[in-house]
Amino acid sequence: MKRLDQLTFTRFLAILLVLFYHGGGGIFLSAIWKYPFTSILHAAPTAVSYLYVLSGFVMSLVYYRPQERFDVRSYWSARFVRIYPLYIISFLLVCLYYINDIARIKAAKILVNIFVLQAWYPPYAQSFNYASWSMTVEFFFYLLFPFFTMWAYRQSTRRLIAVSLVLWAVSQVAHYFLWMYHFPEWELFIVYNPIFHLNSFILGVVGGIWFLREGSKLEIKPSVNLSILVGSVLLVCAFLIIGDSFPNLPRDLQPMAGLYSPIFTVIIVALALDKTRLSTVMSHSWLVMLGETAYALYILHVPVLWFYTRTLESSSLRDPQAVLEATFLPVILLVGPLGHLYIDRPIRKWLKNVLKRVSMPLLLLDLLAAAVSIYLGFQFRFTSGRDLFEFRSEAYAMFWCAFIVRTAVPVIFNGSNPAILKLPFAQMMRPVFVSVTVGSVIVSALMLTFSSLGWLEGFPRSVLLLDWFMMLVFSTLIRLAFKRLNLYTVAAEYLTSELLVFCARIFEPPSTQRPLRKTFKIFALLAGFAVKLFRLVRVRVCVIVILFAGSFLFRRVYRKPGPQFQSWWNQVRTPGKLDCVRQAHPALCQNRVTRLSRRSSRSRRAGVGPVPGE
Repeated sequence: MKRLDQLTFTRFLAILLVLFYHGGGGIFLSAIWKYPFTSILHAAPTAVSYLYVLSGFVMSLVYYRPQERFDVRSYWSARFVRIYPLYIISFLLVCLYYINDIARIKAAKILVNIFVLQAWYPPYAQSFNYASWSMTVEFFFYLLFPFFTMWAYRQSTRRLIAVSLVLWAVSQVAHYFLWMYHFPEWELFIVYNPIFHLNSFILGVVGGIWFLREGSKLEIKPSVNLSILVGSVLLVCAFLIIGDSFPNLPRDLQPMAGLYSPIFTVIIVALALDKTRLSTVMSHSWLVMLGETAYALYILHVPVLWFYTRTLESSSLRDPQAVLEATFLPVILLVGPLGHLYIDRPIRKWLKNVLKRVSMPLLLLDLLAAAVSIYLGFQFRFTSGRDLFEFRSEAYAMFWCAFIVRTAVPVIFNGSNPAILKLPFAQMMRPVFVSVTVGSVIVSALMLTFSSLGWLEGFPRSVLLLDWFMMLVFSTLIRLAFKRLNLYTVAAEYLTSELLVFCARIFEPPSTQRPLRKTFKIFALLAGFAVKLFRLVRVRVCVIVILFAGSFLFRRVYRKPGPQFQSWWNQVRTPGKLDCVRQAHPALCQNRVTRLSRRSSRSRRAGVGPVPGE
C-alpha cells in the first residue's frame, strides 16, 4: 500500500508538545505563551494519547494482511529492533549521569528499566529517564497486537468498531472513578499503567482496519474531508481550552488515558484520506524526515537536557539558565536527527543481522547464569553475612558490568548462536569457552579499574576466578541441555493432545456435557493461549513442570467423556495429533497407553464408562 507520509510529520508535532511540557521550549515558547495558546502548548499528555492512536493505525496499515499468515516472531523482532537500541542508549546515558550513585540504586529499579517494565510497577514508573515509561506501554501494545489482529481477521468491521468503543467507554469510566477518588495517592498507577492506554491503541488499530477495508475505497469530496479534519482538530483544541478554564472538567494528565482518542481516530483517518494541498505540503521530504526523527527526540531529550544543564552550570557563564532557555531547543532539534541518522539506523541494521544468529533463550539463560555465578561467588568468598553485606555495592557493580558484557561478547564470538548446538561437543565448546573467558577478562578489568579509581572501596579478586569457573560450567550445562534434551517440543506436543480432549469437552452440547465450572473454562482458554504463544516464538525454556502439572490435574478432574466426544475422538484419533506424538516419542506414548489402560481397569471396577483412547 502507498505510504501515508502526511501522517509522519504529525508525530513530530506531538513530540514537540512533549518537549514544551518538559521545559524544553525556553524563549521560543515564552513568546507565544498566551491565552488560549497556553492550553494547547501545554497538552503533552493529550499528544501522548494521540501517538498511541497513531501507532495502532500505522501498525494496521503495515501488518493487517488477512490473506497471509501473521509472522509473530518477525513482527516482535522488528518492533524490538525499532525501539530498544535508542531506549537502552538513553538508559545508559542516565546511568552515566548518576555514575556516582549507581552502585547504591536498588537492583529491582535497574532491572525494570532494562526490561522496559517500569510502568507496570508504580514506584519505579518515573525512575531514570522519566519519559521512557511510555515505552513500557508501547511494548505492551506490541505484545497484544498480533493476537488482536488475528482475531480481527474473522470479525466484521461493525463489530470491531463496537468492541473498540465499548473498551474506550469502560476504560474512561474506570479511569475517571480512580482519578476522582484515589488521585493523587495512586497517581503513578492511574497515569502510567499500560492498561489505561490500551483503548487508544485499539481505537487506532480498528481505525486502520476500517481504512483498509472500506475507507480507502470511499469517494469523499476533498472539501468535505478537509472540513471534517479541521473541525475535529478545532474540537480537540476547544476541549483543551475549556478544560483549563474550568478545573472541575478533565484536564492536564487525564486526557492521557485516551479521553480524546475517538476524535484522534477521526483526525488520522481524515488526514489519511486527504487529497488536498495540505497533504502535499506535509509529505515534503524534510517534514517527513522530522517525523522519522521524532522517536530519537523523545527518548533522548531528557538525558540531553540533564547533561546540557550540568555542563552550563559547571561553566563560567554568568547566567547559565538564560543560555539554556535560548539554546536547548536548537540543540535537541540537532541531536535528534543526528542520533536517528548516525546512531539509530546503523544500530538497527546491525542488530537485524545479529538477531539472525542469536538464540534468545540461550542468551537469557546465560544472563541468568551470570547472576547466579556472581551470587555464588560472593557466597563462597564470604562465610559471614556481615562481610557479604559490606560488599553489596561491589556485587551490584559486578552484576551490571556482567549484564552488559555477557550480552555483547557471546554475540560477537557466536557463543549464543543456535547453530553451534548441532556441532560435536569439542567444536561447540570453542566459542563458548572464548566467550566466557573474554567476558570474564573484561569484567575483571572493569572491576579492578573501578577499584583503583576509588569508586569501589575494595574488591575481592578471588570472586573473579570463581565467577569465570562457574560461568563456564553453567554455560556448558545449558548448551548440553539444549543439545541433548528437546523436552519443550515433547511437552508442547503432549499438551496439545491433552487440550484436544479439554476443548472438546468444553464445547460439547449441554445435553452431553458434564457440568464445568467457569473457572476451568477460563483456564482452558488461557492455557491454549499460552501454548500458542510458546509455540509461535519457539521459546525453549523449562516450563515442562507447569505444563505436565496442568495436564495431570485436568486428567484427574475430568475422566468421563460425553458420548458425542467419544464418537468424535474415535474419528479423529487415527490421523490426529496423538499419532504424531506416538511416532516422534514412542516411549512417551507407551507410558500414556499404560496409564490409560490402568485407569480403564479402575473405571470398570468402579462402574464408570470407557475413557478416551481405550
